[in-house]
Amino acid sequence: MLEPAVREERTGWRDQSISQRHRLWGFNCPAVDLDFLVVEYNVGKPVAIIEYKHHGAKYPDWHHPTYRALISLANIARLPFLVVFYHNVDWWFRVVPVNGHAKKYYEHWQGMTESEFVASLYRMRRVVLTNEIADKLHSVKPPSD
Repeated sequence: MLEPAVREERTGWRDQSISQRHRLWGFNCPAVDLDFLVVEYNVGKPVAIIEYKHHGAKYPDWHHPTYRALISLANIARLPFLVVFYHNVDWWFRVVPVNGHAKKYYEHWQGMTESEFVASLYRMRRVVLTNEIADKLHSVKPPSD
């Protein structure tokens, strides 16, 4: 059975009109479809590109054109690019540094508590995490794999 050239909208939460319209533009006009892509910034200056993925999501294929495009974008901008898996009940994180800029902050894949992860985002911004914020964060470690 042949796969369709463009995938159908799966989640239903996006603006259907632009999603459906973009699919009409065809196979040779691809766009990045991500879980939750953000640009972390400080005082209007970007400090990282992060794709947040639910902890049950499939591990990315770095050779896929989507990730090659994001890695290229991050490298051109000289920004860390991370993929961060999160657990939305216990609020733990698994951080995957994707490019060399990210490996300056995260040497390798690492599991972190919410408190540790947010503190690392503050360090990236060269700002200190306040106790007022830290007191609101979870301290549950992700399970060992």
